Amino acid sequence: MKLLIITQHYPPDLGASAFRLKALSNELIKRGHEVIVLTATPNRYSSFKVSEEEKGKEQIVRINVKSGNNSALAQILRQLNFYLKMKSRAKKICKSNKIDVAIVSSPPFFIGMSGISIKKMVKHLVVEIRDLWPDTIVELGKAKESNPVIKIMRYYEMKMYKAADKIVTVLPFMNERISSKGIPADKLVTFSNGLDSYLLEEISKWSDKKSEARKFLSIDDKEFVISYVGNVGLGQNLEVFVNAAKALKDMQFIIVGDGSDKERLLSISKGINNLHFVPPVPREHVPIYYAASDVLFIHLANAKLFSDSLPSKTFEYAVSNRPVIYGLDGLSAEIFDKSKSGIRVHRENTDEIIEAIKKIKENYDFYYKNAVEGKDYVIKNYLREEIMKKYVDFLENLNERGK
Repeated sequence: MKLLIITQHYPPDLGASAFRLKALSNELIKRGHEVIVLTATPNRYSSFKVSEEEKGKEQIVRINVKSGNNSALAQILRQLNFYLKMKSRAKKICKSNKIDVAIVSSPPFFIGMSGISIKKMVKHLVVEIRDLWPDTIVELGKAKESNPVIKIMRYYEMKMYKAADKIVTVLPFMNERISSKGIPADKLVTFSNGLDSYLLEEISKWSDKKSEARKFLSIDDKEFVISYVGNVGLGQNLEVFVNAAKALKDMQFIIVGDGSDKERLLSISKGINNLHFVPPVPREHVPIYYAASDVLFIHLANAKLFSDSLPSKTFEYAVSNRPVIYGLDGLSAEIFDKSKSGIRVHRENTDEIIEAIKKIKENYDFYYKNAVEGKDYVIKNYLREEIMKKYVDFLENLNERGK
């Protein structure tokens, strides 16, 4: 079986989609399938520099996309630039190769649209939906349904769904949303994100080395540290984290990452000397930040769309041996609830976040013990390699059924 994977972000670029699709490619290659990845040069974060292409057995076709600032407009322009170049390249690949299955992974929204143009050139088209666009824009209040851009996106959204032979989502609620728009339910299947085994090993290796981690990062052992590691976007609404830092001046707060909301957060946090912004770091350094922290923080904006979301960081946080304060609902909150990894707070409630931090600090041994004992739940249910095996089973069965 020969597969084409189209994605804007792929290792050594950072991000949930990059890690997910790399794991999928690894499993496909392990089973003897041929994989062509059509992607961009690393461009997710202008502050993250890549020195070398990651080597692998798949054929990787890179389209040059310059990195830049991470404002929403700059990201959209990069996505459009990639789409315009990628569309013709995808057709060339399909003409010169007999593609059994093409997987287009969205967001960005434009990549999902690309599936429409190659539909007749491949045996099977799988559209992977990791986030619901344009629903996210509307529900975050960034545009109304009456906006002409949203109307255009809605038109192509439906064309994309109808063109797909199968639609893969990362959460069950997405299936309900999409099928409510008139798409047959049997066209949809869910394969969630998960935790990579190698990352679990690195996190476990560092989890009991707080002093070493702090020495590596130049953090004083006496400080009580609360960290957020991940995308700094509108959907995370980390203004509540900034407000907590402002209120708890005797503790240290760290935000590791980049994204469309970072410039605004930097602006409103001027003068908050116990809040530190760190640019994106190589993935192998992420466990060091977990180990150096006393508490980890994860949060989503209080929009209905995020009620059932599952941030990819959920799995890493839950096996970090660190108490977690989580402003989440739905499945992601359920994972932390079952693993007893910390304290749940209402989304966008700064007062609850402050109180949760104080409570964990005062009863740290108790919450630490729960976090250590609770990580087995995630290890048992959400190892990415096991999820990808099921994903590849699905793709193989799809191909065997013929056109």
